[in-house]
Amino acid sequence: MTNSFSIFTNKQFQNIAISHFNTTLSMCLLVPILPVFLKNSGISETQIGIIMGATAMSALIIRPWIGFQVDSKGSRPIILFGQILLIVSTVGYWWATSFLAFVALRLLYGIGQAFYGTGAVTFASSIGIGETNSNSIAMYTLTTMLGLGLSMSIAQVAFEHFGFNVLIGISVVLIVIAFSVMKWRSHPIKLATKNVTRIPFIDVLKSNIVFASTLCQFAASFSFSAILTFIPLAAIDKGVNFYSLFFIAFAISVIFSRVFVQQVNHMLGLVNAIVYSSIIMLFSILLLLITISPVILIISGIFFGLGFGIVYPTLVLLLVERINQTNRGTALGIVIASGDIGNALSAAILGGVAEHLGYFVLFSMTALLLAFCTYYFQVILARSDE
Repeated sequence: MTNSFSIFTNKQFQNIAISHFNTTLSMCLLVPILPVFLKNSGISETQIGIIMGATAMSALIIRPWIGFQVDSKGSRPIILFGQILLIVSTVGYWWATSFLAFVALRLLYGIGQAFYGTGAVTFASSIGIGETNSNSIAMYTLTTMLGLGLSMSIAQVAFEHFGFNVLIGISVVLIVIAFSVMKWRSHPIKLATKNVTRIPFIDVLKSNIVFASTLCQFAASFSFSAILTFIPLAAIDKGVNFYSLFFIAFAISVIFSRVFVQQVNHMLGLVNAIVYSSIIMLFSILLLLITISPVILIISGIFFGLGFGIVYPTLVLLLVERINQTNRGTALGIVIASGDIGNALSAAILGGVAEHLGYFVLFSMTALLLAFCTYYFQVILARSDE
């Protein structure tokens, strides 16, 4: 455990950790309450799904290209540009009143997320080598979960006490702080090499490790988007108004799992850790098919957090371990883009499912997809290793 936290003495890691925590806190502060705000504004579930999915739709289009830009130009300028876009699009919430306005802002927000997210994870994965690099990735993803967990735990209470406009202001301030840290405290990370021949994009995409990882990341993101968007609405539909029970339980367990992700990976191996954590997420979703009650929300949140907390950082470690550094940004960009596709399809498709078929069918479809992708992730890598 001491070795895991020793990375915090590295100034470059301190910069990305502080910046990423504030950016994640800002981005996630509005997400749990935005569907409720839109619903209260008279927007239908189908339209809410399109609005929430718009971010991922724009991000997935541009993400692979951004990965190539990170490999050729470095991660720091990509991070800063992404944070500027996030600030501009968040400020726009103050004036948005229509369905089309929210869709436009979420599209711009997605482009900002694509620039920032791809640059940030590559920045973190380029700090040090060997064990230092592994610690950097693990602790970077821990700051993600700290920001995500804190925002989800306080979002509903803050929304009810201060209102949507105040939360927008807080979100903007947090991103400005994050931008300031990266702009004036950090310095560019030296590119791996220059004048080298990189593997063509299509060859990176077709490699077994990248293809299997995209499949797994797609399923995890699809499930996460379904939970994030529709748990509040499903809970209210069942008469459970304090839907934050799920998010509080999720926050505690996901932070716990991120702290011990390296120990889990050493004990099970990277591939098995991903498979078992995906199964835990699947179990969490199956619990929601029984009923939605305060107790079920807490238990489901705990299991979903435990599983989700392992999947993403382990996928990143798997790619870092098996992909050459000169193509790392491209590979990470592809995998993160698959997560954008999962987010976009989940919100867009499941909004209509919720409105016309109900939440039981919604969570059933999510569980089936997660089971299917987890199975083939294991099959593809098993055949590749053979």
